[in-house]
Amino acid sequence: MNAEEKYQAELKQSDIDHHTPTAGAMTGHIIANLVIHSLKINQASLFAKGSASPFLDEYAEKWLNFEKNEFERLNHLLVNNGESIPTTTDQFKEFTMLEENGADKYNDADDQVFALVKDFDTQTLFITKAIFLAEKEDWPELAQNLISFLAWIKEQIRLTQNFLGHDLHEGLYNEEGDDDDF
Repeated sequence: MNAEEKYQAELKQSDIDHHTPTAGAMTGHIIANLVIHSLKINQASLFAKGSASPFLDEYAEKWLNFEKNEFERLNHLLVNNGESIPTTTDQFKEFTMLEENGADKYNDADDQVFALVKDFDTQTLFITKAIFLAEKEDWPELAQNLISFLAWIKEQIRLTQNFLGHDLHEGLYNEEGDDDDF
C-alpha cells in the first residue's frame, strides 16, 4: 500500500473505533481536546484583563506545559500500541468536544477563566470513559496515565473555582439525568 492508501485505511479504522468506542478512540478525543484547550489557555493568558490576569500569569504557563507533556505521553501510549492518533488540523477539529470562538478573547476575564474550567470539566468526561475502556481492554499503562491526568485536572478545577469564588461544581456538568452507560 502507498502512503495515501495506508492513511485511508487508518481513517476507516478510526471511524469504526470511534463508533464502538475503544480506549484508543476515546483517548484520541482527549488528545484533540488538549490541542484546542492549549490554544484557549494561550488566548486567555494574552487577552484577559483585570483580576484574572495575575491568576493566569501564575497558572497558564503551568497548564500549557502540563498539557503539552500529556499530549506527548498520550500520543506515545497510543502509537506504542498500534493505535491511530489525530495528526491533522481537520482531525483535531473533528474529534474535539471543546468549543472555540475568537470573540471570547474580549469577554470579561473571569468569564474567560471559567470557560477554561468548563473545558477541564469536559475533559473529565472523556478521561473517565477512557479509563473505564482501558481497564476493560486490559491496557494498564493507559489507565494509569489517565488516572493521574484526571487527578491533575480535578486539582486545576478546584484551584480555579476557588479563585473565581465558586463552589467546586458550580456551573459544571452534572451527570444526573445522563443515561449514557458507555
